[in-house]
Amino acid sequence: MLAAATAAFLAVFIAEFGDKSQLVCLTMACRYPPLQVLAGAMAAMAVLFGLAVGVGSFIAEAIPHSLVALCSGLFFIVVGLYTYFRGKELRTENVGKTGFFQTLGIIFLAELGDKTQLAAVFLAASFGYPLAVFTGAMLAMLVNHMLAVYLGRRFISRLSPRVIKLGSAFLFIAIGLLIIVFEAGLLF
Repeated sequence: MLAAATAAFLAVFIAEFGDKSQLVCLTMACRYPPLQVLAGAMAAMAVLFGLAVGVGSFIAEAIPHSLVALCSGLFFIVVGLYTYFRGKELRTENVGKTGFFQTLGIIFLAELGDKTQLAAVFLAASFGYPLAVFTGAMLAMLVNHMLAVYLGRRFISRLSPRVIKLGSAFLFIAIGLLIIVFEAGLLF
């Protein structure tokens, strides 16, 4: 059981380092309270890894990966365009639970059918300990995203709101295009 948790931790931590969900957290932490961003990311990951270890094989068979990736990529592009064309500059501190829900939604769509979710499916099937795989994967995501939130809040949030707005828009559009090209297998 410890081997399953360790394998899941290492696989997920390494695969997610610098991946789109970590970059989303880095960006969102510049705009929203860090705990909201982290909580939103972890809620999305808990649902995704719960699906992965529980019904992951059904998802892999029922929904083609290329369709999930295409929808996810288009979503990122739309968010990037919205961020860019939005009339006002982004505030660096929003009230309410907006940061939680935006982070949850974006990360859920971005990571649905992602390599780490598929890795959790295969690790749970290989080791036969879905709870251990879930725990290891969630711990990896927690460490990974805590780092992103800290860096985003501590350093990147010191930039001007205009630079953050343009950088965020560019980052979301770039991630969307990368998902469409590499994950969905579509070339322009």
